Amino acid sequence: MCDKPIKGQERWVLKVICGLHNHELAETLVGHPYAGRLQPDEHTLVVDMTKSRVKPKNIVFTLKEKNEDNVTTIKQLYNTRYTYKKSVRGLRTEM
Repeated sequence: MCDKPIKGQERWVLKVICGLHNHELAETLVGHPYAGRLQPDEHTLVVDMTKSRVKPKNIVFTLKEKNEDNVTTIKQLYNTRYTYKKSVRGLRTEM
């Protein structure tokens, strides 16, 4: 598939070369960002446990214990913790 904007207009040209996928569908969504995203209550739980200095592996264990269908990975948990810590820390532009 190839796409590009048309010069001087607000439209795009889309050329479909082959309408088939080049891979089989995944059987599980483990590791997929959409399936591994945290629900609002899980996000709050991660923030509270991070404040209490709980180890990440224990946080993942607790999330999976509360919801057996949870496919959140440790990397997604690290990203959530980083985002929280960054919001607490604030901007670093002031000297």
